[in-house]
Amino acid sequence: MKEWLAAGERGLFIRSYVVLAGGLLVVAMLLDLGFGALQARQERAADPWLVSTLRLMESDLAATPAASRQERAAELGRQLGLELDLMETGDISSETPLGNAPRELVDDDGKLYYLWNAPKLGGTIRLGPFEPASEGWLSRLLPVLFYASILLIVGLWLRPLLNDLRILTVASQKFASDYREPLDTADRTTQLRSLARNLDDMSARVSQLIQSQHEMRTPLARVRFAVAVLEGEVEERHHLQLRAVSEDVRQIDELISDMLDYARLDHPGLRMDCQDVSIEPWLQQVLATCPPHEREVATLRREDLHSLWMEPRLMELALSNLLANALRYARRKVSIEVARENGMNRLVVEDDGEGIPEAQRANVFVAFARLDTSRNRETGGFGLGLAIVARIAALHRGRVVAGSSASLGGARLTLEWPAA
Repeated sequence: MKEWLAAGERGLFIRSYVVLAGGLLVVAMLLDLGFGALQARQERAADPWLVSTLRLMESDLAATPAASRQERAAELGRQLGLELDLMETGDISSETPLGNAPRELVDDDGKLYYLWNAPKLGGTIRLGPFEPASEGWLSRLLPVLFYASILLIVGLWLRPLLNDLRILTVASQKFASDYREPLDTADRTTQLRSLARNLDDMSARVSQLIQSQHEMRTPLARVRFAVAVLEGEVEERHHLQLRAVSEDVRQIDELISDMLDYARLDHPGLRMDCQDVSIEPWLQQVLATCPPHEREVATLRREDLHSLWMEPRLMELALSNLLANALRYARRKVSIEVARENGMNRLVVEDDGEGIPEAQRANVFVAFARLDTSRNRETGGFGLGLAIVARIAALHRGRVVAGSSASLGGARLTLEWPAA
């Protein structure tokens, strides 16, 4: 799969490079032809006038006696409004034109002169100065057309890529809000089709995995039933192994339950039915559902605080996980405090265990995070209980934080959310 994906990425890069480089090359060639045609047209328009004028001057001066040629050249220059000079060939050897073509000469002031080789006079005619020809609107427009063409080519190249990215982004956001419908983007993309196909396959697997979790408990129930039957039929020496199998099945079932709870909290169909809940009966119900334990559990609340605004089912799950976490690590005592302060409801669960290292307190609310201490090695756990609590707190627009208990010396987990 990696090799196929790498080949697809190389193919996309090569196609993109060929399209971009080829397009720029074609534009450069067309513009070069345009410059050449424009320059040739300008030269063809200037040559006949120059050549005819210079030939007439050469003939006129050749018919004039040599002693009077400079005066005659000055007179012709005044008639044309220009300077007409007769120069010796040796004076301008590097610039002497060859054949019958005039040669341009620009002086230090930017003035333009034309040099004409005059064999009849035994020298060179210099005519000028002329103002340099200004660039036409077409010459000024060509660079703009060049850069505009580059932008057009790049835009045409990027358009399908941006369209594919938009399709993938919208589909991914839709899948994030409702994982029941896998992505279907491969047929709607062009340049990023290989990436879209991989995302479609991945989303289908994720959707199938989450939905299949609900079906995993049936075979576990069969295993548990078979173990219970075998305990009554095998010899006593095999009971220890059967109890180990039963414990493993229990842990797997607990993990599946936690995973289902965690997935359910992200389900798009989850409805928050918040209401004003009486604290005392709700708290007693949570305590009654706790597994058997030998710790002392104390509950504290203000006498004038009788109810909390919350979603009772979800908050019961949150408090159950907080309490189970505390009972797992406590030595003898656990306390539950219910309070309201500054418009915030608060559930605080403390224990007298080893506590949570300060550097790792933020990580305990990450799914499947396990601390590298005896706190997890000895007590087990899958790292989902507190992640579920954090998700429930977020659904109530609140938060959960870990700290140190000043009264019991262990961990202090505080869940708080707005009172209204």
